[in-house]
Amino acid sequence: MRSVMPCVIGLLLFAIPLLAHAQSPEQWQQEVHYTMDIRLHADDHQYTGHQEVTYTNHSPDTLRTVYYHLYFNAFHPESMMAERNRHVPDPDGRIVPRIFNLDEDEQGWHRVRSLTQDGAEVAFDVTDTVMRVDLAEPIPPGRSTTFEMRWRAQVPLQTRRSGRDSRGGGVDFSMSQWYPKLAEYDERGWHADPYVMREFYAPYGTFDVSITAPSDYTLGATGVLQNPETVGHGYDLSAPDGRTTWRPEDGIPEDGIPEDGIPEADSLTWRFLAEDVHDFAWAADPDYIHDKVEAGGTTHHILYKPDVADSWARLADDMPRLTRYFNQELGPYPYPQMTVAQGGDGGMEYPMFTLVAGYDNPAFDRKDGPLSILGTTVHEFAHMWYYGALGTNESDYAWMDEGFTTYATELGMAHLLGRTPQTNRFRQSIVRMHELGLEEPFDTPADWFQTNTAYGLTAYSGGAMVVDMMGYVIGDAARDRWLKRYLRERSFQHPDPFDVELFAEQESGLQLDWYFWQFLDSTRPLDDALSGMEQTETANGFEVELEVEREGEAVMPHDVKLTLEDGSTQWVHIPLMVMHGHKPVPDDWIVTEPWPWVYPEHTFTVTVPSRVVAAELDPMQRTPDVNRLNNTADFPTNVRFLRAPQRNPTAYDIGVRPLAGYAASFGVGVGVQARGAYRDRYHTRAMLTLWPQVIASNGDDPALDAMTPSRPERNSVRMRPRDGGSWFTGVDYEAGFRYPVDPLGGTTTLGFTARKHLGLMENRIFAERSIGSLFDDGSHTVRVALQHQYNGSNRVFQSYAPVNPFRRAHLISALLQYDATDGRDRLHVGAELGGSVAQVADRRLAPSANQFSVAARKSFATGPLTLDAAFQFNWANRFLANYKRPQLGGASFEEQWHDDAFRTAAAAFDRPLDDAHLTAFGLAGPVAYLRTNAGTPTAGLIGGNLLAGRLALHAAPFAELNALSPLRLEVFSGIGETWDDGAFLSGFATDDLLTDAGLGVHYRLADVPHLDRWTAQSDVLNDLTIIARFPFYASDSGRIDPTQDEIAFRWQIGVQVQP
Repeated sequence: MRSVMPCVIGLLLFAIPLLAHAQSPEQWQQEVHYTMDIRLHADDHQYTGHQEVTYTNHSPDTLRTVYYHLYFNAFHPESMMAERNRHVPDPDGRIVPRIFNLDEDEQGWHRVRSLTQDGAEVAFDVTDTVMRVDLAEPIPPGRSTTFEMRWRAQVPLQTRRSGRDSRGGGVDFSMSQWYPKLAEYDERGWHADPYVMREFYAPYGTFDVSITAPSDYTLGATGVLQNPETVGHGYDLSAPDGRTTWRPEDGIPEDGIPEDGIPEADSLTWRFLAEDVHDFAWAADPDYIHDKVEAGGTTHHILYKPDVADSWARLADDMPRLTRYFNQELGPYPYPQMTVAQGGDGGMEYPMFTLVAGYDNPAFDRKDGPLSILGTTVHEFAHMWYYGALGTNESDYAWMDEGFTTYATELGMAHLLGRTPQTNRFRQSIVRMHELGLEEPFDTPADWFQTNTAYGLTAYSGGAMVVDMMGYVIGDAARDRWLKRYLRERSFQHPDPFDVELFAEQESGLQLDWYFWQFLDSTRPLDDALSGMEQTETANGFEVELEVEREGEAVMPHDVKLTLEDGSTQWVHIPLMVMHGHKPVPDDWIVTEPWPWVYPEHTFTVTVPSRVVAAELDPMQRTPDVNRLNNTADFPTNVRFLRAPQRNPTAYDIGVRPLAGYAASFGVGVGVQARGAYRDRYHTRAMLTLWPQVIASNGDDPALDAMTPSRPERNSVRMRPRDGGSWFTGVDYEAGFRYPVDPLGGTTTLGFTARKHLGLMENRIFAERSIGSLFDDGSHTVRVALQHQYNGSNRVFQSYAPVNPFRRAHLISALLQYDATDGRDRLHVGAELGGSVAQVADRRLAPSANQFSVAARKSFATGPLTLDAAFQFNWANRFLANYKRPQLGGASFEEQWHDDAFRTAAAAFDRPLDDAHLTAFGLAGPVAYLRTNAGTPTAGLIGGNLLAGRLALHAAPFAELNALSPLRLEVFSGIGETWDDGAFLSGFATDDLLTDAGLGVHYRLADVPHLDRWTAQSDVLNDLTIIARFPFYASDSGRIDPTQDEIAFRWQIGVQVQP
């Protein structure tokens, strides 16, 4: 006995690793064989089904429970899908709000009538979209069992992917995720995930599906049609060139309605057989046109409705070309046929079958063009390799499905369109995600992403980036071999991320676990910098010492391009030590010592034959570097003349434009403005304008008289001595910057501005933060600022008054503001505290900045009309600085000065209100009184306190006529009053309220077609709305002019100035 035991122990020890190997995912997987008989009751939007599925347990485990997916149960207002979309900050516009409003006959459901296991009834329990089945008999390893089910289902109104009456094209039935489907069981156990929003995982097998439908319906489906001669509809046609087209008016074969097996004379039974697939989908519509193309051993079926025929026509040519290309680049197409059918709500892949909506989403009010249809189809066809043939767990690893497919899509589109693949956009999307603070690990399960945006960016662009960037790490040739091997050796085996990593390491001979971990399981940003370069001339040329620095958290090997003075180029490769090697590089490249990842800095020296004039890290932009401004030895800039700065990923973009203007008190001015930005994050502004007549005269030119004493003035106005300023009065400038502060959150911005326009200087430091979700409608911003204002002479922007409203005082104040906008809706709440720091003889007259203000506007759409209701309130003490005092129906001098459009236009006139009826309209209040006491220093009704409202009914009668589309007509009525005396509202009396009513015309210049280039770069034109108002009625016309009646013709033209 003792002599036998060592042999037994040895055999057991030998068997253990064999058993472990046999249980690896590539060595076993579950197997299913479906036979289904479906009868479609089209008028009722329901079907009945009978299903037999043989389930083979190839796992080492004994199964006592199985699970089914009942996907249609998701489509009702109380489902998990609906509830998730109530809480996710950026719900899918195809689902919301439709799913919340589905009536009973529009909802989807599966109702299982009976279920047996090998003839014995089994108990089952349904929760939302998952059905648990307690088996009558366990399924041991290696054994099979057969489940038989009868059920009825209601097809939901098309809400997401599946359903009836698809939006846009109106396809009758888009049947995906439509049948009771056995869940997957693998080495991690069951994957019975509820249908919340996306992605699927199931075992491979065969599907033998018979569908009985009205005879006028054309069907397309997964698998090969087994009875084409019986059903016709173009499946029975052939031609020498392999291309045929069938239309509904062509009819079906005369013998296409057999007597046996057909319950009604006006119906047909279609039988499809599919092997080595993990799902089955189909579509049906009576209006389908059917293009059939046989080429290269693959049959393509293209089904579309007549109204989109122009956009779908090219697919008959492109699909065979695409198949040949993918066969070469990815591997042989794994199935005998491919069907592209119009339907669904975008693009969605199933084995041998895809749905393409043909209309944009989520509005579905515009047909997709040919390139859009082609792009979607190329993507879904690429899925036949990276979804159909691989069967990855896309619920847990969506990037493996969508990422590889997105990469292949770009290759396919580039091939068909004859262009270079544009893979840089993948990396830019990930950089943008980091900027928005939305980054999540790529390996997050698909339904568990916190935002739909993060899911979309990581699964599609992020996954494609991981694939494409592998060429930067291991070399493009090794990457391409890796992709082919992955498909070749893992087809139909449900690979996981470790298979992807394993094959990459085997093809490259490099260690890559660091790569997959940091880009799939972490959110570490990449920011590597070329931080220093020194070069010394030697007998052999130039010895160049370069320093690279890791300013982010992710690590990468890098290529560096050195441009030499003699015009030649030297490439340098910096490998990572953790890789234990480096990618293949050309013989003339220099490979440095490896960079240990624990060192944030790495210095290396190379010898080149000529002086280095430029050096750049990752010049081909193959990594998601969040800041490329530090990738070069010199600061990279891109200057555009007469262009606004663009979102340039590689350089600081600067837009430069000349300035010219005229101001009555300054003469002719000329200048230049520059605005800069990098990726919409680091904004700078600089402006210099010179007023030559003021400078040349040192401020004493009498032709530019700031006081205009020739105008009549009232005795109550005390005139200051004339002071036209000095030469500095003729210099206007602006300098400012704003940049995000990541430690305070991606939505926090710090900034500084110093500006001087038409005599008034303002310096401000501020911090602002967007609050609420990035996906909230509109924006919500809190801003705090410290501000200094001063004007040094009486030659200053004055708008209406013939005296200096700014009083040549230094005013320092602190501001706290909250702004919320949503379309036309707006809310502004502001508080300011401060005052003059100059010495004033009478302290009671020292100007103050203390005030509190609220302004709001709410819009209500009523068919073709829009009703705006506006409200404005301001409270301050009687010492509030003159230029900060609100004006009834208009804007304060400070607000007028801040508005570039009004300041520029008003400064051109000595008295803009008198000379041109030029007005700065406020948000609320009557506008008829803006010319009260016109021609005097108290033009308009101005006070420290204001209470005002306005109603306006708008219409856009020429919305479809290009240049007239920005024109809006309005009927308005305003009410309000200003006052100085009394605390808070104690000085307010309802008897003092003033009202008006009239007509108006608005024209928003920024909405004029083809003017966006000019409006984007101009502070004056940007968001400029020109308004003409005719207040025919004024309740107290004597406040305007004692000779006027309440009903009179009055007019003003101006711009809307925001508080």
